Amino acid sequence: MVRDTARRLAEYLSRRIGDGLRTVVIADDDGYELEYLRDDLSERYTKGTLTEVVSDLRVETPFATPGIDTHPIGERRAVVHYYENAFVLQFPFSEAERIIISIGTDAGTDLLQFIEDCRRIVDRSG
Repeated sequence: MVRDTARRLAEYLSRRIGDGLRTVVIADDDGYELEYLRDDLSERYTKGTLTEVVSDLRVETPFATPGIDTHPIGERRAVVHYYENAFVLQFPFSEAERIIISIGTDAGTDLLQFIEDCRRIVDRSG
């Protein structure tokens, strides 16, 4: 099911931002699976480089912990990392699985709406 969601997310992002989409990755405790990698990046990034990046992006604390009161600002819905050349967004899919996307910084001009649109796709599937 997570693969179908990642594929739908990649299709949506391709339509919405075209070449602004860099990657779509499914990550879990055992590693990651690449759903989409933009052609020019596949020439630059090795499997080792991608593994290192995905490992570095893992969130240390869970998105939601059952039985624990939520924070005053609500539950964490996504994690956003901002780098020189990309935004990296991480969405929880299940307790163990995450969908991680990276987009070019020019594609993230209306970031809140963009994140919520992606979140709705993930929520419909989870």
